[in-house]
Amino acid sequence: MITLYQFKFSHFCEKTRWNLDYKGLPFSVRNLLPGLHLKVTGKLAPQSSVPIIVDNGQIVQGSAQILNYLDEQYPEYPLTPGDPALAEEARAWERFVDEEIGSTLRLWFYYYALPDRKCALNFLLDGAPWYGRPLFAVIYPKVRAKMIDFMGINAETAAAAKERFETALDRLDEVLAGKRFLVGDQFSRADLAACALLSPYCAPGRSNREIDSVFPGPVRELREAHRERPFFKWVNAMYGEYRNPR
Repeated sequence: MITLYQFKFSHFCEKTRWNLDYKGLPFSVRNLLPGLHLKVTGKLAPQSSVPIIVDNGQIVQGSAQILNYLDEQYPEYPLTPGDPALAEEARAWERFVDEEIGSTLRLWFYYYALPDRKCALNFLLDGAPWYGRPLFAVIYPKVRAKMIDFMGINAETAAAAKERFETALDRLDEVLAGKRFLVGDQFSRADLAACALLSPYCAPGRSNREIDSVFPGPVRELREAHRERPFFKWVNAMYGEYRNPR
């Protein structure tokens, strides 16, 4: 069985969970604690990031690389279009949303969330081992400082990230005008990537109470202003139709 090493709260890990579920592949999950995850990932892969999957001795790191691997090894229900031109277009969209939505949303969100200890622990410890909360009561300030330093989070980078994020959302709205899918006429890795990376923001299926517990004020305000935008409705529709496991 495939083992997924992840942070439950990570939208890049949600991208891989959706990938596995879409293909109907059974998998087990190892939820890691930020900071302490380095002891685990350091033994598995060259970089510290998750998601990582282990499949019959094969170790694959990174959501895009995992998607490539799963389409090659488990070709039923492919997410990469068969037509080479459409395949490259889908990969280009995936790279774009990884960089302009996944990374920018994360940095901008963390800028507001990490200083709020209660808010931060609500998402950082989601799905974490039982010892996560008592341990983070002691080590959270160090974890927060490491995250801020590693990702270069400050007022200037957060403002730039927000601008890039909103520009990417504008592009999504433009492309989705009159279209159901980003590439071709069927669901692909482009759609999965965009929707998974926007899932913590659009929060399909989550209650207002859940959102309020983990969303800092500025994030809630922008999200509320976006609720009627085409991209927002599209993400929720794609989740309703394509997120359920086979």
